[in-house]
Amino acid sequence: MLRLCAILLSLLPGSQPVGTMDIAKPEPFAFGSPVAEVRQRLAPLCTSLQVRVVTAPPLAPLARISQHRIDCEGFPYAGRPRKVELVFQDNQLDLVWITFPAQEKDAFLRAFNARYGRPSLQVGFGSVYLAAGAAVRNVPTRVMFASPRQARAMATTLRAAGETPPTPSPSKQGETR
Repeated sequence: MLRLCAILLSLLPGSQPVGTMDIAKPEPFAFGSPVAEVRQRLAPLCTSLQVRVVTAPPLAPLARISQHRIDCEGFPYAGRPRKVELVFQDNQLDLVWITFPAQEKDAFLRAFNARYGRPSLQVGFGSVYLAAGAAVRNVPTRVMFASPRQARAMATTLRAAGETPPTPSPSKQGETR
């Protein structure tokens, strides 16, 4: 009976031990990849998938020609199916948002701190890990991964707003153009 209770408790949101919570950027999200390529990689991993052309302002800051978004439901991340939004600027993957329930926020913060160290910044938005191109957002509760070019643009925006983040180091993770 005690074992059954332990198993049931382990299934509750936010109860997954940090050591078993894999919060690394998932491999299918290769920054710089075009919409069609990412869509093909994600199709077998999502319970539903929709590609959208974003036409209404505001466009993402690096988009000069086009902005697309892929909405993926049921993507496996950190031990559970999640809603994922992928933002493409000029047909390059630049941002990944992974939504999680608010009660899991502390577990995500512990896992991010264990993997990436202390946040570079803690702002109203959330905890930012610039060297990793990642963040844990407060509201709505989401994990964010940013391409190196997007991370540099965000650092510039934060500096202009009076924050002083360190300059993100270049990454070898598929940065293009």
